Amino acid sequence: MGITASYKRITPQKFAEIQNDTEAAASFFELDSDDLVFDFSNPQAMIVQLQKRRSNEHYFRLEDWHALHFLLTGESSLESDTQALPPLCNVVMGGTQTQFEATYGFVRYLTLQEVQDVADALSQISVEELKRQFNSTVFNAAEIYPNPSPGGWDEEEIEPLFELYPQLVEFFQNAAKEGDIVLLSSD
Repeated sequence: MGITASYKRITPQKFAEIQNDTEAAASFFELDSDDLVFDFSNPQAMIVQLQKRRSNEHYFRLEDWHALHFLLTGESSLESDTQALPPLCNVVMGGTQTQFEATYGFVRYLTLQEVQDVADALSQISVEELKRQFNSTVFNAAEIYPNPSPGGWDEEEIEPLFELYPQLVEFFQNAAKEGDIVLLSSD
């Protein structure tokens, strides 16, 4: 398994609480991480865990995060000095760094206004538009992570992203509607 973009919705009050209380922060990240434990001797328990994670409206995971970033911004670079502008660059690479470590880098947060801006922007971009922007030759030349092998990116490899995209849009719309901050991390 590779790097996954993780999104968590949190109220501004809870965010303030965890920033000022290391025990509350540890508890929040431990309880909400909901890390999957692959117990192959109990496949039914694994299925229940996966279903629970998918049904959690306050948590979202995206494996093809680099592909989405490229489709939304046209930027293949993941450096902070890229030309991509908010709100679309905030979907994957945005936010203000917190003091909390993630597996790769630090947890970042999007403010209430940034969440609203992302929700509004994503609401204007359909799956069909993303599909029109996809070009396997360009993706492979840009070395979009994770570069599938053998053969690299193609219509079959990108399809799971197109299937998940409406759920990500809904995640941000619900966060904006309920006044939540969004935490982003790379795990």
